[in-house]
Amino acid sequence: MSGEGCPLCAPRPESNDYWDLIAVFSVSSLYLAKNQTYRGQCQLTFDPRHVARLDELTPDEYAALAGDLFLAQHAVARAMNPDHVNVESLGNVVPHLHWHIIPRYLGDPRWGMPIWTTPLSDMPDHRLGEIERANVIDAIRAVLERDAESIAGGFT
Repeated sequence: MSGEGCPLCAPRPESNDYWDLIAVFSVSSLYLAKNQTYRGQCQLTFDPRHVARLDELTPDEYAALAGDLFLAQHAVARAMNPDHVNVESLGNVVPHLHWHIIPRYLGDPRWGMPIWTTPLSDMPDHRLGEIERANVIDAIRAVLERDAESIAGGFT
């Protein structure tokens, strides 16, 4: 909880066995999860310092993170065209403030239920090929480039 040895504290690698960087926002970074059982699943991680919960943020940090989350969720939803999107912040495994953005599709392995009721060891792990993975990242980035300025304008 103190942040000592936290794998999500900045600086963190742009790519590793768990994620690839998509974009850097005002107070957070958006990563595509390597596990793509839920196509387009991303993680938005708070960057400036180690915090485990929303109540540890200043009001300005909270507002900035809310704006970043809105941009990230919008981009993932527009790029992936899912039937629904789950947005969750748990922090039970890694207690560093981050949000999971999980596109949901009719017929996915846990449709109609939260994905987190499956133990991590039993969760399906679907990895995309390099080209397909790059296509997902490019699609999310394209929506961000197209829509970010007009969406962010709503927060000013």
